[in-house]
Amino acid sequence: MLLDILLIFHLQVLVIASSSSSEEDGSSEREAEHSKGSSHQHHWGYHDQESWLSAFEDCSGKSQSPINIDTHTVPYDPKLALLKLEGYDLTGSTTLKLINNGHTLQLSLPSSMRILRGFDHVYVAAQLHFHWGTKEVPGSEHTIDNVHYPAEIHVVHFNTKYANLAEAASKADGLAVLGGFIGIGLHDNDNYEKILSALTDISIEESDTEIPGFNVRHLLPDSLDRFYRYNGSLTTPPCFQTVSWTVFNDSIRVSRRQLADLEDTLKTEHNKLLSKNFRAQQLLHGRKVLASFHTEPATGKTKSLPTETEDSIIMESSGHILAIVFGALFAVTVLVFSVYTYQQRKKYSKFKKDSKQNVIYKPAVVDMDQTSLTVT
Repeated sequence: MLLDILLIFHLQVLVIASSSSSEEDGSSEREAEHSKGSSHQHHWGYHDQESWLSAFEDCSGKSQSPINIDTHTVPYDPKLALLKLEGYDLTGSTTLKLINNGHTLQLSLPSSMRILRGFDHVYVAAQLHFHWGTKEVPGSEHTIDNVHYPAEIHVVHFNTKYANLAEAASKADGLAVLGGFIGIGLHDNDNYEKILSALTDISIEESDTEIPGFNVRHLLPDSLDRFYRYNGSLTTPPCFQTVSWTVFNDSIRVSRRQLADLEDTLKTEHNKLLSKNFRAQQLLHGRKVLASFHTEPATGKTKSLPTETEDSIIMESSGHILAIVFGALFAVTVLVFSVYTYQQRKKYSKFKKDSKQNVIYKPAVVDMDQTSLTVT
């Protein structure tokens, strides 16, 4: 009897030990899978955007960004309230953290920067970042009539009804992003230089530096009244479909040298050049894109800027005009000179002919009386 009791007790201990071991193994496997999943989510890249669809559920949704803005079909919506920004004019006493996170150039922003009007709630600024390409491949994420700009700036804000950006990011009304197209102008942009001058300090991935505060409003177009509005998503994983997008019609201009600094300075993993960090265009799937301004009555098209900025277009057009003018002046000069030369030759020939006709030949006369020969 005692032997049976001991045997049963031993079996129970083995079962408990086995169960405990199984639970620990299962817990270890779950932790490993979680760690593996977190690592996988952290190491996404732009070179294989198709993999986002399987790794991040929202990336395959039907309200994704960026999109093409077809100006032929965008209607004017008078109900769109114009934006009112507050606190964008930062002083030099404020320091801002500039980060190379391996995916983009990011500038952290203070909570004093806000969108006071334009939405149903007040939105607080969190950060701004950039998307760009190469000299040969323009890198804006959004397009206007399927035309890319060289680069694009995004200023990210979150709804004040949420505690922070992380909490707001997954909420339906959580985020508001201001998007601006960056084109090429004739001169350096002093406001952008406040950021771009520090690029060499953060060329390595996951490095950061601090820069003095400045008027961040000057990084956006002069006019904020002309914009497009639509509901979309983050353009990077996890692609939460929680963004109210405001894409400005007017562009910002930087010099070709400044854009080259952005394209050629920052490095990502394995010391590779960080470039072409823009997501492919996404389908609308029936979403509405609205405009805050009227379309042109003559053509029904909204006014938009091409990839080359107005300065570049004016310079190119002026070059063609000057070439034509100088060509015409040269042709006229050649023609006048040819006519003048012909007239001078004709006049000289006539003068020479007339001169020959007026000459009378008279033989020489020898006066014998005045000639004497002396012989000795």
